[in-house]
Parts: sequence; structure tokens; C-alpha cells
Amino acid sequence: MLNFLKYFLKSAIFWLVFFAIFRLGFILVNLSYAGDASFGAMAASFLVGLRLDLSMTGYVLILTCVHQAVTLLVFRRFVYIHLNWLHYTLVGAFSALLLANIHLYAYWGRHLDAEAFGFLKTPGIILASLRWWEVLLFGAGLFVLSALFIAVYRRWVSENFVVKRLKFLNAAIAAFVVLFLGALMIIPIRGSFGVAPINTGVAYFSRHMYANHAAINPLWNLFYSFKRVDARTRHYKFMDEEKAKALFLETVYTEGATQKIINTERPNVVIILLESFSTQVIGRLGGNPVTPNFDKLVTEGVLFSNIYAASDRSDKGLVATLAGYQVMPAYSIIQYPAKSQSLSFLPERMREAGYGDMTYMYGGDIGFKGMNSFVTLAGFDQIISISDFPRSSHGQKWGVHDEYTFQRLAEEMKKAEEPYFKFYFTLSSHEPFDVPMEKVFDDPYLNSIHYTDRCLGEFIDTVKRVGLWENTLFVLIADHGVPGPLRATSQMKERYHIPMLWTGGAIAKKDTVVKTLGSQTDMVSTLLNQLDLSTNGFDFSKNLMAETVSEFAFFTYPDAFGFITPTMYQVFDNRANRFIVFEGEAAAADSLKGKAYLQVLSADHLKR
Repeated sequence: MLNFLKYFLKSAIFWLVFFAIFRLGFILVNLSYAGDASFGAMAASFLVGLRLDLSMTGYVLILTCVHQAVTLLVFRRFVYIHLNWLHYTLVGAFSALLLANIHLYAYWGRHLDAEAFGFLKTPGIILASLRWWEVLLFGAGLFVLSALFIAVYRRWVSENFVVKRLKFLNAAIAAFVVLFLGALMIIPIRGSFGVAPINTGVAYFSRHMYANHAAINPLWNLFYSFKRVDARTRHYKFMDEEKAKALFLETVYTEGATQKIINTERPNVVIILLESFSTQVIGRLGGNPVTPNFDKLVTEGVLFSNIYAASDRSDKGLVATLAGYQVMPAYSIIQYPAKSQSLSFLPERMREAGYGDMTYMYGGDIGFKGMNSFVTLAGFDQIISISDFPRSSHGQKWGVHDEYTFQRLAEEMKKAEEPYFKFYFTLSSHEPFDVPMEKVFDDPYLNSIHYTDRCLGEFIDTVKRVGLWENTLFVLIADHGVPGPLRATSQMKERYHIPMLWTGGAIAKKDTVVKTLGSQTDMVSTLLNQLDLSTNGFDFSKNLMAETVSEFAFFTYPDAFGFITPTMYQVFDNRANRFIVFEGEAAAADSLKGKAYLQVLSADHLKR
């Protein structure tokens, strides 16, 4: 029994060191996210993170105890070779997940979670997002690290001697003691002796968000997110329902006549959803000057400079721009046709107003994240995707290069009967940023944005030359923001700040900037009001050009929400059950508006 206790203790120390080493790797590889976080704050993350590391280690040790107890009852002896292989397997599996987390954080600015595992349904999409050397480096790194940790475990922890058989009663007593030891692991797993179990809130100790993220054990965070994954049946309730509804109506309040920015009653409408276009890359919005054609178009239209994305992924951006609907923190309604079919859709409303030739175009896999069912429900007559383009126009992995899809868009506009509605989703500025252009910027993301901007410029030149500009309204808006040059994490509002530009011959105002604070979802209601069409059914979309409008933006990421007003910015983490960001001054009622918004949204989702 003493030998098992020794094995048990050394295993616990091994796993705590294992997590600490990967924490160090996470910090060093993603150091660009650290901002002005001090060395002291980063060092403190090891101490603060120990609580979640102990919790995760507790799960491993419970598994160890249960396995040994079963062995005692079956073989009537302590058998360590089985335990050794259990831990070797966990070393490989945990190393794979932690390495993936380090890599994905570089792209997403947040840890691996249950939502990310949804991409496993489309493994081809995952591979298409990665460069070949990234896959090779991951495989090599996983092999080396797993072999190294297993070697350390074998040398320092593992026991290979065979213990003599015990009498049945002695084996049963030993099994009971081992199970009791495992039961004690509930203490580190729960993190306290209190009623409430541990949550990710214990990792938030610093004003430096990267230090907080470093303190989180990624495996604990992943498994905790799976525990709460079925958000379809969850209702976020913070207050009385009537109070929440009253605060919601006060929040989305608009009144008065619409200030018109178009010069014709029924212009052709072309919406261009720009993949990953953050304000960080728009020169006219203070970003890196990599989009000269977009910047030039600003002088020919109306730029909405204070717009924030509804969330952080493409599928969620589609929901916001096609349905004017806000997605939930833990799942996207696009993946559940039984729910999304009850939404009101912009294309259907346009059809009711006499618009025809309703075309949706995307150069990638239309089956990605439920896109096919969603755009079909939205009411498009024609869906054009990767299979409608010759193989010569495809990139090495992801899909059709933007220059070819922009050309196809111009061709579709030429043959369409007016008034028509087109919705085009660009692709080339998605990972792995594969573009058929000489390198202009060393950063692959900036280079891909510049390529799409070049394609946009050529497209605008074409539509002007062939007479498609005059009676057309072009709405350019991003699908979501990115970490970008600022290395913005999920808790930073800069991560969600996106451009929206209205241009074309149908625009009455030129070189105009609208500074009203709004959301990506507001594009739908704003457009319908410009066309004097009903906005019934678009309760989560507001008219940004109304005479009086309540200025705010709301965004989500798993499992949290952000709420922005001209005087306040807050982020509430539902797992931690507290605000992790609260900037600015606000009355008590104002500080509740974000919660009220989510509560009403949650109730709306549940009834669909």
C-alpha cells in the first residue's frame, strides 16, 4: 500500500509539472498577446493557475484509483504496468490537445472549447486552414514532447515490480482504501469545501487578460465547456422576466424619421460580406493601410465607423447579416435548421418587395457549418459555390480565389433583371491566407486582405465601366473581426470592431462618416428602413439612421457576452458568473442592460 501511495504522490507531482511546462510554452509562443503585461503578472499565472491544474490532476488521480481498485479486486494485487500505460496514453492525448490549444490561440485569441470541436464534423475544412508545415510541425512536436514526458514518467514515477497476491479480504480492504483516496480528490476537483464548485472565474486575477488566460488550464476549460455544451435548452436568467423585457426595449429603442442616404426607391442591392476584415486593416479607420481600394470607396459612399461584429466566426456573421439576429454565447442557430427556419430573413423580405434574381455566392464549401441549409431557408433562388468554378480557379486548400468570384459576381449582375439582390461572401482572407499574388506584406493575414482589396478595386472598376454602378447599392461589411496586429483577445472590443461601407450610384451622400455606435445585426434593419420596407420580425436589429437611436453593440463568444455603449464597456463571463471587464461609469440599470439583452435573446432562442 505504501508503494501505491508513493506512486500516487509522484503521479500528482508529474501532472502538475506537466501542466506548468505547457503553460510556459503557451506564454512564450503567444507572447504577442501579452501587451503590457508585466513579468510579475505572467509569473503569478503559474500560482493562480495551480487551482485549475490541481482540479484537472484530481480527475486523473480518480481514474488512477478506480483502475487500481478494479485491479485489486480482479487480480488481488497491485499491478502497476496497467497504470503506467494509462498515464502514457493520457500524456499523448493531453499533449495533442494542449499543443492544438497553443496553436489555435494564435489564431483565435481564446482557448480550445466545445465549440471548436464542432469543426471536427468537417475535417477537410480544418486541414484546409492549415499550412503543410504547420501539420508537420505539430506532428513532430507531439511525437517529441510525448516521448520526452513518457520517458520522464517511466524514469521517475512508474513502478514495474509485481506485488504478491493478497488474500481476498486484504485485497478488498486495499481496494476500499484506494477508492477512499480517490474520493478525496473531490476536494481539489471542486477547488474548495464550499457549496459552489470551482469555475474559470478563479483564473481571473489580473487586469492583463493574457495573464488570466495563461492561468486557465486549457484541458479543464475544454471539458468544462463540454459539460455546458447543450445551450439549446439553457435559459440565461439574471432577473425577473418583465424587468428584463423592459430593459431590453429601452436598450433597442429607436424613434423618428429615417435619414435617407439612398437616392432611389428600389436600387439593386449587392451585399459583400468581407472575410475577416477588421478595422485594424482599414486605413480610413485608423488601421494598417493595406486596403487602398476600400479607402478610396469611402469617398464615394457612407462609412459606418463604429460597428461591432455579433460574434467571432463566419457562421455567426451570416446569421447577423442575413437574419439581423444575434447568436447565443454557446452555439450558433445556423447549425439547427429546425430553429433557424423560424427566423425572419432579409432576402425573403426583399423578395416580397419585388426583388428578383436572389443569388448567394461563396467560393468555398457550402456545407460548412450548416451554411447550405441556412442560405436555402433564407430564400435565395440560386446558390453558387466551389463546385460551380473550374479547378484552375481554386487555391491549394480553401476554395476559389476572390478574383474569380468577384468576376462571377459581375457576370451575374450583368444578366440579372432589375431590381435584383445579390449576397457575396469573400474567402481568400481566411486561414491559411493562400492568395495568387506576389507578397506585398510579410504578414500572411495582411497580405491576404490586400489581395482581396485589390480584387475589390478591379471589380468596382468593372461595374462602373459596364454600367452596373449607377442604380446599385453596394453594402460592404465584415463577417467578423480577428485578433489582428493588435493581438486582440476575445475580451477586447477591438477584436469585434469591423467596417461597414455603403457605396454605389444609388448613394445620395458621398464621403460621409456615420459615427453612431451599432452592431453588425443592425445592417438589416437599417437597409430595410432605407427601402421603406417592414422590419417586423427583426427585433434584434435596429435602424442606425433613425432620428433617435439607442447606441449600443452586443457580442458573444463561448460562454460570455460583451456590451458596449458610448460610455461603458463590459464583458460578462457566464462560467465565472461575473464581469471580467467593466470600463466606464454607468448607473445600476445601465449595467444590467447587457444581461437583460441576453436574457431576452435566450428566451427567444428557446421558443424557436
